[in-house]
Amino acid sequence: MNERKKTALILGLTSGLMISPLVMSFIWHQIPLFQNLGFDRESLAPPMAWILATVTAFAYVYYTMKAIPFVFAKQKEISLFKLLGILSALVGGIVEEVFFRRWIMDMLMARDVAPILQVIISGLAFGLAHTIWILARGELKFTLPAILSTSTLGILLAVIYLVGGRNLGPCIFAHILINIIIEPWLMLSSISGKWRARHQLE
Repeated sequence: MNERKKTALILGLTSGLMISPLVMSFIWHQIPLFQNLGFDRESLAPPMAWILATVTAFAYVYYTMKAIPFVFAKQKEISLFKLLGILSALVGGIVEEVFFRRWIMDMLMARDVAPILQVIISGLAFGLAHTIWILARGELKFTLPAILSTSTLGILLAVIYLVGGRNLGPCIFAHILINIIIEPWLMLSSISGKWRARHQLE
């Protein structure tokens, strides 16, 4: 199995697992964590949270494309593989924010953990979870920068969550925007270990 097929399989499996609580919450039995995702007109986050979310999303996309030219080089491709990445982006952007922001940070808040620690713990958990594919390859020269960059993104999203009054809307918006632009190329690069623009993976 080549790297592209392997990446598609992983994206498909993880998306399938993540979509189950969404389907359950919207169609069958509502799960409290998935109620009011922050897009209702009556409960929108303040403008500053949306501005920070937009700036964070574009800054992270810019950083990723500079650090991994392969991701930038694949932007013009239109394929079923890219479509799978977009579908994964939509599902992952919602479910991951519900877990890493609402569940972790609100659980810590209920235990009287200081907001700064909520932000750090949420960010580190997010970073470690998103570098598992690189950790599996055992390539330390790629692992540390990946952990630092994704943890930084997680910390910024956690700050946005607090700025927005614990409203998930801006976080979900930023997360989906990032994923739509760089997925599935970022995961393909992580799994294959190829990051230069000249690398072509079929």
